[in-house]
Amino acid sequence: MATIEKLTREGGPVYKAVVRKQGHGKQTKTFKTRSAAERWGHQLEAQIEQENAGLTHEAQRHTLAQTIDRYRAEILPSKRPSTAAKYEQHLSYWKEQLGHLRLSELSAAKIDACRDALTSTPIPPKSADPDKTAPPQYRRPATVNRHLATLASVLTAAVKRWHWLQTNPMQQVHKLTEANGGTRFLSEDELQRLIEACRESTSPDLLLAVLLSITTGARQGEILNLRWKDIDLQTRMIHVQAEAETTTKGGIRSLPITAQVLPLLQARRETRKQAKVAPLHDTGLVFPSRVSDKQPIDLRKPWTTALERAGIEQFRWHDLRHSAASFLAKGGASLVEIGAVLGHKTPTTTKRYAHLAEQHTHALVHSMADRILGGAK
Repeated sequence: MATIEKLTREGGPVYKAVVRKQGHGKQTKTFKTRSAAERWGHQLEAQIEQENAGLTHEAQRHTLAQTIDRYRAEILPSKRPSTAAKYEQHLSYWKEQLGHLRLSELSAAKIDACRDALTSTPIPPKSADPDKTAPPQYRRPATVNRHLATLASVLTAAVKRWHWLQTNPMQQVHKLTEANGGTRFLSEDELQRLIEACRESTSPDLLLAVLLSITTGARQGEILNLRWKDIDLQTRMIHVQAEAETTTKGGIRSLPITAQVLPLLQARRETRKQAKVAPLHDTGLVFPSRVSDKQPIDLRKPWTTALERAGIEQFRWHDLRHSAASFLAKGGASLVEIGAVLGHKTPTTTKRYAHLAEQHTHALVHSMADRILGGAK
């Protein structure tokens, strides 16, 4: 039975509950009232009795912090370094906010509260001496949803891999609406200006990386994390390993190397061969950093400079992926074909390009009518 000790302090008496059970050590907690201390002691003893009798569900045995630690140890190392770094930020947030909870205590309502806090709390300034006159910056819905997706991945592992949970509370958590109205497509004229600006860049990596992005529709992370073992110059194919936990999960998709990109890759391979850095069949990066050849190059500054030179505004690297899809649609590709190139898991993701495909389809109808009906009225 729990022992209750009365302690005298400056603010008044407090009551410390002490529970001793073989195999569990000594556990204590202090309360302002004796009744609260006794209640906690009884609950803890009952919980220990259940555990000893084998009646405690796995969700009661493990905290979210323990689950996150196991995820970090077993699953996170399998992800690309750039992806793992983002996951690590999200995992740290969830561990700090909810890590103390047992999985049985984790509810959709508690996750909702954290989601709302992420949305309404200003982002801490990066500078040690921030501009106090600048308006506060808040996380975008997409950023908040990425936090939720990381937690969902952890809890999915708890359900399917380790069987610590029976159901995933994330299934009842509402994700924020991400506005697709900001999707940006390059015009052909803008594309030519951008390519010219990349040619003039001081970065030896920018032009090839941009051309690969626009001709394959691959993500920036997929391009910058390419390794020589992923590239077959004989068959002119690039093999991209899809992320296991993303919406485009599963397998490897193959992307063609176009005639405009092939000579640049061949020249880069020849330069690497002459430098005798490592065998061409190894896992070396195609775009290694100057700081460490184990991490990809950071192209943010040369990319921004190229956009300024090209006179292109409100355009992100990821929009190269959207632009690739738009050029495919205008060239006559169906939504199914576009989805296959981009690696979409479901047709729903590709629907944002439906209006572009429809424009091409309408043009085909008019062309057919003109050909078979001529000037008939």
